[in-house]
Amino acid sequence: MQRHLRKTVLACLAAGFAQSAVAQGVCDGEVVFQCATEAEPREQITVCAQDTRFSLVRHALETGATYYDTPLIAEAATTWFGWQEGDDLRIELGFWSTDLNESVTVHASLPWDDMEEAVAEDGPTEMWLQSAHWQQDIDQTPCLSQTVYADTEALWAPLETRGPIGLFFSQDVVVPEPNAVGVAAVMALPTGEGLPVYAIARPNAATPVWWRLYEGDTVDVIARDGDFLAVAIPTNGVTSCLIRPDQLYAPYHGPCATGWVNGAFLDRVQ
Repeated sequence: MQRHLRKTVLACLAAGFAQSAVAQGVCDGEVVFQCATEAEPREQITVCAQDTRFSLVRHALETGATYYDTPLIAEAATTWFGWQEGDDLRIELGFWSTDLNESVTVHASLPWDDMEEAVAEDGPTEMWLQSAHWQQDIDQTPCLSQTVYADTEALWAPLETRGPIGLFFSQDVVVPEPNAVGVAAVMALPTGEGLPVYAIARPNAATPVWWRLYEGDTVDVIARDGDFLAVAIPTNGVTSCLIRPDQLYAPYHGPCATGWVNGAFLDRVQ
């Protein structure tokens, strides 16, 4: 049913963006997203899908000079992908920049009609890049809304190949050990923003936050590094993250996603 709904949404998207200029291909494969930035001189951002990966190219419109030394690559089997419906439809697709050693996320926000369960015919559209900058602030590159092109049908063929994504959030290798494995509940938090799940065990202000847990959530703890605990999070239809004996003392490879949280906000319940 969800798959059918998403297919319906995609068809609506194609119609909804008919007024946008046809996307120019500057990378191999099918163009998924494209826009012109607000920066001067004007730049173009293009996201393409091919086989089992996505690529992102950012270049100057006038000269063709690229912003990144190499295109950003996201392997469809492991990349962060978000689809959230509410007053608008929000899509997120995560990349990793080997040149800058940081994560880069493409965000698209489209008008959503909750009654019709479809993209609305009119309303604001947004697209922007977000990265955790080395100077410890959040670097965002917004697009001009009237330049946004989207053909999200091209998202699904690569994503259908998704397999175990145990290293999806964590950039650290997570090795489950008996003295760390257990179940914990998220305690009361000082703010309503949720408990951040980081990609590394020793985060700083520039470390990407891929997920958030909220008071009362229960998670499987699988490893410890100082004050931070590695947790397993069920995603992509997985319902249980219990560690089997044969998964101890070896790098964890799924089926659940992993990330690191501040252990001060977790209460062991098992």
